[in-house]
Amino acid sequence: MSSDPSLKEQNAWLVRAALLLHTVAFAYVAFEPFVLAQLAQPDVLQKLQDTLAPGAISLAIIALARLVLLGLVPARMRDRLIHWRWRHPLPGSRAFTKFGPAEPRVDLAKLERIYGPLPTDPGDQGPLFYKIYSAHAGSIGVLDAHKSYLAARDIGTINLLMFILLPTFACWATGDLIRTGIYAAVLLLLYVLMSIAAQVYGTRLVENALAAACAD
Repeated sequence: MSSDPSLKEQNAWLVRAALLLHTVAFAYVAFEPFVLAQLAQPDVLQKLQDTLAPGAISLAIIALARLVLLGLVPARMRDRLIHWRWRHPLPGSRAFTKFGPAEPRVDLAKLERIYGPLPTDPGDQGPLFYKIYSAHAGSIGVLDAHKSYLAARDIGTINLLMFILLPTFACWATGDLIRTGIYAAVLLLLYVLMSIAAQVYGTRLVENALAAACAD
């Protein structure tokens, strides 16, 4: 599951939107009366649209924040944090022992005829799966699952970073432990939900790549 730059660029607007929502949510928690007054203004929607408009300074700031935040966490660590596995976190490491056998579209006997004996060790399954994935990366099902996986992984990573960083500042700004606690719980829940979504898309990527290989 390499991070294809074109796919990540296509997902950039989703990550920027997530950062914008985090900014609005933090402002609401930390400065609630002011934010409520701002949200009551009739042109607030237009202001949010202008924030994400091409060429806007705010968009550049959000893009820079995205670059810094994701740059703090290497791709390998993102996979570990999202899949909740330290060793061999990617589902490709279980392609031929877990996901392939469970997918009706996958003919393991055919794959074995093409690629030889299928490995059972996670360290060996990953490289062989990547070889199969690389040969079918342009398939619509594989491409769609990969794009969704990258988006969910990156947004989930940002959610986790926000959970680590923002509640402390919110507590300092408000002195309200209950509001801050609820805010922290919501951030944690968002990270968990996005991690589960990424895991589902990662599994789908493996299934679709193996199925594409069997369809040849």
